[in-house]
Amino acid sequence: MKITVLGAAGVLGSCSVFNLIVQKLAEEIIMVDPWESMLKSHWLDLETMAPVYDITVRMGGYEEMAGSDIVIDTASARAGSIQSRSELLPSNLPVIKEHAEAIGRYCPNAITITATNPVDPLNYAMFLLSKHRDRRKILGYSMNDSVRLRMWVAEELGVRAGRVEGTVIGEHGHSQVMLFSTVRLDGKPVHFELETRQKIRAMPPKMLHAFESLIPKRTAGWTTAMGIADTVRAIAENTRQIIPTNVVLAGEYGIRDMSMTVPAAIGRNGMESIRELPLTDEELEGVKNTVSTLKPQMRLVEQILGSKRNCVV
Repeated sequence: MKITVLGAAGVLGSCSVFNLIVQKLAEEIIMVDPWESMLKSHWLDLETMAPVYDITVRMGGYEEMAGSDIVIDTASARAGSIQSRSELLPSNLPVIKEHAEAIGRYCPNAITITATNPVDPLNYAMFLLSKHRDRRKILGYSMNDSVRLRMWVAEELGVRAGRVEGTVIGEHGHSQVMLFSTVRLDGKPVHFELETRQKIRAMPPKMLHAFESLIPKRTAGWTTAMGIADTVRAIAENTRQIIPTNVVLAGEYGIRDMSMTVPAAIGRNGMESIRELPLTDEELEGVKNTVSTLKPQMRLVEQILGSKRNCVV
């Protein structure tokens, strides 16, 4: 397994490389980033520990990506404080375009995992720009929403988060749809009154603000890196594990021509299938809201890229 990490000099990129090494998920890892001094500082550190795990870590340019099985894109343009991840679309779309062109040139058959925000329209952009338009191989990372739902539910219940299950679908943003119908404690359904559901739904903007208010700014590097490692393991070992993943929809949940988070079986080909869960009326309204939030972003991406829709698979 050869894996390239784009944006490897940043918090998220370097955390991802570290987790790939200690979990022994690759034989070779390529670190790419234009911030050369910071990239080299991480590489000098990581390439010291990597041989202990029988892994080779190299830094280089796009040409080093050749033959990669997986490309993890964590790069983003510099930005000021934001109230919503969607504000990052104009600055980060050119980054994705450049990376999609490099992937098409050097490793067109690689599975891509985009972690750059806003991940929903940017994963759709990666799909539109990909050489084969095989939506199975174009994944966006958005597991953190479900991880946080479990954390907040656990806090309400006064239990450890490891005992809680629960899934979030839709936008990786404020319109995300928390599926309380999927929440389980020790495998058993849990009912929350409307007041508690609304309290938990109000948490994502607060979480974003907590990161945005830090000086210097930081992102959820370690949490995301662990989730990325889970996704890579599912691909490498063909586990078909159900992971909340941002994928391009082609009729699932009655939606097409956009990317958003859904429960997906992840395996050797990337997204092997999508699980369509039964939703309550409240959750269906949430899906309508998240679609109306995301649709303008998807159409804007199409307009800017001058690209038509339609996927191969």
